[in-house]
Amino acid sequence: MMDWKSFTAQMLTTGTRACALFGAIVGLVFAVLCLTIGVGKALLIGVFCLIGAFIGGVKDKKAFVRRVVSFFSRDELDRYE
Repeated sequence: MMDWKSFTAQMLTTGTRACALFGAIVGLVFAVLCLTIGVGKALLIGVFCLIGAFIGGVKDKKAFVRRVVSFFSRDELDRYE
């Protein structure tokens, strides 16, 4: 039997059973939300959850935003070097 701490660590490790179970539960919750309140409202809830996770989970927010912006603003030539 696995303890709770190792199970939660494996929930975000790709390829593990715990990660598959976590993804299935998230998908089920999203499907139930879509069926009960509609797709638009469910997506809005998801966006606000992501914003809350960003605020609570990212320590250096400026550096994170800079990395994301630089990732999406690379030149086409940089990708083939």
